[in-house]
Amino acid sequence: MFRVPRTPCISALLVVLMLLIFAIDTFSPLDMAIAVMYVVVVLLSASVWERRGVLLAAGVCLALTLLSYLLTHTEIFNGAPFSPAAVGRLLVGLLAIVITSFLVLRGQAATNALIAREEALRRSEAFLAGTQRISKTGSFSFKAPGGAMFWSDEAARIYGYPIDVDPTMERILAHTAPEDRHLVQAAIEQSLRCEDEIELRHRLLLPDGELKYVHVLSKPRHNRDGECEYLGALTDVTAAVLAEQALHRSQVQLQHATRVTMLGELAASIAHEVNQPLAAIATNGEACLRWMNRPQPDLDEARASVSAILEASARATGVIKRIRALARRSEPQHLPLDLPALVEESVDLVRRELNNHHVALMLGMEPALPEVLGDRVQLQQVIINLLMNAMQAMAACPPGQAVLTVQAQRLADGTVQVSVSDSGPGIPAAVAPRLFEPFYSTKEDGMGMGLPICRSIIETHGGRIWVKQSAPDSPVAGATILFSLPVHDAN
Repeated sequence: MFRVPRTPCISALLVVLMLLIFAIDTFSPLDMAIAVMYVVVVLLSASVWERRGVLLAAGVCLALTLLSYLLTHTEIFNGAPFSPAAVGRLLVGLLAIVITSFLVLRGQAATNALIAREEALRRSEAFLAGTQRISKTGSFSFKAPGGAMFWSDEAARIYGYPIDVDPTMERILAHTAPEDRHLVQAAIEQSLRCEDEIELRHRLLLPDGELKYVHVLSKPRHNRDGECEYLGALTDVTAAVLAEQALHRSQVQLQHATRVTMLGELAASIAHEVNQPLAAIATNGEACLRWMNRPQPDLDEARASVSAILEASARATGVIKRIRALARRSEPQHLPLDLPALVEESVDLVRRELNNHHVALMLGMEPALPEVLGDRVQLQQVIINLLMNAMQAMAACPPGQAVLTVQAQRLADGTVQVSVSDSGPGIPAAVAPRLFEPFYSTKEDGMGMGLPICRSIIETHGGRIWVKQSAPDSPVAGATILFSLPVHDAN
């Protein structure tokens, strides 16, 4: 409804108009329902005043209509006889004023409600625009099969276009990274066929060289005419992706630092492992010279000595390769692995520590275990860490009672499980839930990062790691840490 600004002049004009109609109705000789003209006053009042003002104007108009009738058509004031026609004109005027007032008030209420909804809609749009800007999330729609598109201001900003530019599939593909255009093209073709919802992560390469990572989620819906329209949201996840990449780099560096620290702890074992084949090479070399320096050289024995030298050299080379692999900082490479063989290699690296701690080792490898898919260096780091923790837990065991048990078996769910058990004092029940928390350690000089890194590595490989306490009534104390990995499916 048209609304005139409320001013004293407009209000005065309405009052003057009411008085003018009253004067004409009262003093003119016209024999007609002049009071119907009050309808104009009621209509105009709705464009100037609120509900209370309209009711007041309608009440005044009704009062003036009755007053005019009393002054001109009753015996009390002018001795006029009763006139049915005058009563009829009175009723028509009163009814017109009442009906008009009712309709005007309803129209005014509807107009006010519409204005309130428009204001609420504008506020919602402003809130939505602000929310989208803060969360870097834009909205869009796409009609199939016509291809008509609409997007929000934030969506235009994410794609690197001015907000007044109309969206098209060509413009979207133009700002998509070349390596990901086939993914976006496939999603466009799927939407043209109106097939299921679309969820897509891809990169945008803007003209200024900026690289963005976006996550698109869209669902189709059909209107009453059966037309298909996709309604979706587009989120700029660049900050989250960059943070995840930085976290991954930090984890790789931390794992590398932990491996280097572990190598320092295993220095004696490594020296022993390398020293044994070197000593064997020297011994077999001297024996070969003796066999060759005889008056009648024994070539068969010399060949045997040379073969032994080559075997010892290969063993030393293998030890050095394993040490270099542990010390090298590189990106994980997931390849098919023989887990029992990996356990045995890890045990060889800590053999010297086992002897120094007087720990008896028991290996239980289930035969013909399937391969797992994983990074050799990372999984070896997990196994060595668990072995070292178990040996340190048994440091206070009496001679002959320190037993380290390592087992590998296949579970009913198809995974391969490795368990490392010790015969130490066990883990307090209150401590067990916190073992895998970062920076929590049960050792006075511990950093509290070994087991958290082990958990991160195992979970990255799609497995899980947990601790198992010995039963309270078990004659053997100690604790068991287990981890399981999914079997590699060659198909």
